Amino acid sequence: KPSSPLLEALTSASAMSSTVAPCCASSNPGRPHVRASAARCAHVRSYKYTSPEDSLFESLILHRFWAFAVRAFIPEWVAPNLMTFVGFLHALAAYALLLAYSPALDGSAPPWVYVACAACLFVYQTMDGMDGKQARRVGAGSPLGEVVDHGADAIASCVYGVFLVDVFGIGWDFKHAPSLGRWPAVFLITYSRAAFALDSVAAAFTGRLPVARLDAQELQVVIQLTCLWNAAHGVGYWHRLVKFGALGLDDPMPLGVMVVLLGAGAGVYARLKSAGATLSQKTSPHLPAYKRGPAIIYARVLSFELVLTAAIAHCANFPLCHVVTTVAFGECMVRLMHLRVADPEFNPLSSAYCSAYVALAACVPAAAGVSNASGNGNGNGRSE
Repeated sequence: KPSSPLLEALTSASAMSSTVAPCCASSNPGRPHVRASAARCAHVRSYKYTSPEDSLFESLILHRFWAFAVRAFIPEWVAPNLMTFVGFLHALAAYALLLAYSPALDGSAPPWVYVACAACLFVYQTMDGMDGKQARRVGAGSPLGEVVDHGADAIASCVYGVFLVDVFGIGWDFKHAPSLGRWPAVFLITYSRAAFALDSVAAAFTGRLPVARLDAQELQVVIQLTCLWNAAHGVGYWHRLVKFGALGLDDPMPLGVMVVLLGAGAGVYARLKSAGATLSQKTSPHLPAYKRGPAIIYARVLSFELVLTAAIAHCANFPLCHVVTTVAFGECMVRLMHLRVADPEFNPLSSAYCSAYVALAACVPAAAGVSNASGNGNGNGRSE
């Protein structure tokens, strides 16, 4: 009797399933994953999340606030990944508002924009802090949740980079020293990405995210408060020239520049310290099967970071180019998380097509009548 096409298909599917590795433990059987090797499945099943140390604001108030908000406002049926996604959407909303109303990053957006941005960034930070507590509350923590959370944080790190340039009055073209042009802005945008990337490499190799006493949570709070300050008083406050003779800086500099330089300097020191500690480890306590050491991961990530920085430094259409480099950076960091939670063998952290579309974005001309060096021309910005 001839077999039916349906029976043949079922027989073929059964034979295929027997040749792939199941990603579930024997105590929790489930369907196999066709693209998962036995080593990858074992790594996913054995992955354990290790909480980082608390920053200053986390230990003082943020953890208590997040725990209270989860108990008071979040039902148990709400998925932690949904909370991550809601916060991520609010970060994107703040990003879109800033680029739409202050494309030159010169603080020219209307006051209501900065109020809205502060609210959106607060929601993002709150959801980012609450999703983990909700996961532990309902027992829904997973490697996938950590990948989703880290990918959203990678995009948000790029968003905070442009806010650093805008709210402290740096601007896309540095008017205090015109000869420097866009390089102060490029430095801050690159710093925001590179700091996140360096921390991510350390976390992938050691299994624990390095956190300084003053870190990302404090930066987020400062930017939110600065947005509210600028909405009330304008960005002109940060243009005031001040002297810092105690630091050996006799020439007056804008207050905003000094604040950003001091904060960035502390951040660079913390990242170099954690990178040195990571590089000193010959084998990974988190990836015992990975034998190449952390230097190759740093090299891969930072080489792609150079591509992103070159695109930003030489682009003609900054808003478009920054959006494209943000997406590319997010993809790179998700690939890095793939190494951390799912693949004990090294996985390439960037691809040729990523570099290609970043390069194309850098070549796109500015929109007609719009210059990177000028504001949006709406006249609503407050500089006094």
